[in-house]
Amino acid sequence: MNRAIEYQGFGTPSVLDIVEAQAVEPGEGEVRVSVEAAGLNPVDWKIFSGSFGGDESKLPKGVAKDFAGVIDAVGRGVAEFAVGDEVLGSIKKAVQTDQPNGALANHLVASVRDVAKKPEGLSFVDAASLGIPALTACGSLRALEFTADDVIVISAASGGVGSIVVQLAASVGATVIGIASESSAEYLRSLGAVPVAYGPDLASRVRAAAQRPVTKLLDCFGEEYIDLALELGLSSGTYGTLVGTEGAVQKGASLTGSRDAQLGDLGRVAKLVADGTLKVTVADVYPFTTDSVREAYAELQNGHVRGKLVVDIA
Repeated sequence: MNRAIEYQGFGTPSVLDIVEAQAVEPGEGEVRVSVEAAGLNPVDWKIFSGSFGGDESKLPKGVAKDFAGVIDAVGRGVAEFAVGDEVLGSIKKAVQTDQPNGALANHLVASVRDVAKKPEGLSFVDAASLGIPALTACGSLRALEFTADDVIVISAASGGVGSIVVQLAASVGATVIGIASESSAEYLRSLGAVPVAYGPDLASRVRAAAQRPVTKLLDCFGEEYIDLALELGLSSGTYGTLVGTEGAVQKGASLTGSRDAQLGDLGRVAKLVADGTLKVTVADVYPFTTDSVREAYAELQNGHVRGKLVVDIA
């Protein structure tokens, strides 16, 4: 049997419940994973809350995308993975079944394109925290044509995505300006960024911190940072956002993120974490119960979580 978190209607975290069903068999080009841990992301609650719209006739659905675990079955045509492989991933492609599928479950089915082998020495909890943040970070830097010569500003720099972007950018020698709360200053310094607190007169404080012209900006928070990009004199193509509001797009921001990720990005970031080049911050680990998962998503909705929230499935 497979225990999984599902929702049958849109709403607050109270719509989430654990249900039991038969474990799904993997189809062609798919693997089934016995999940050890699942990472939570803001996009999860935006989906089950109905913020992105949705058709209730297509419910129930599973919850969460990021996971780490052990492959316990492989589908036809799968040669690159075997039963017993330790893996991490992020569910993107719908599985070849009409059953709900999410990372908050004892078992999930995923396309081999959405899975990477977990390096030795990387814990399941840390691995589960990587999926969407790693793919989003790699994709967004690629879309901005980021190089080591850039001076890049990153908003919400202490969050799950922002902290990975900061480290990837700093690891190649670029100048990184991280915008977050004053209380996150030391944390951002530890990641390789020059911290700047959000608030009044932000553009002038960013210029002072950068000490030379800013060349790129990635917004991980909201439209006001597109206004900052314009105030800093950036031209279209040099600033992007993960928050696709109509206003941001009208102001010339490139909508980016995991859509610009490529095969191999997740495995590359996982290796960098395993060898100590990058570090992940897990803010809290929750047990796999209905009440705990609801609590975790309520915390995530409140915002200002430094790092990732992870559910221990094992």
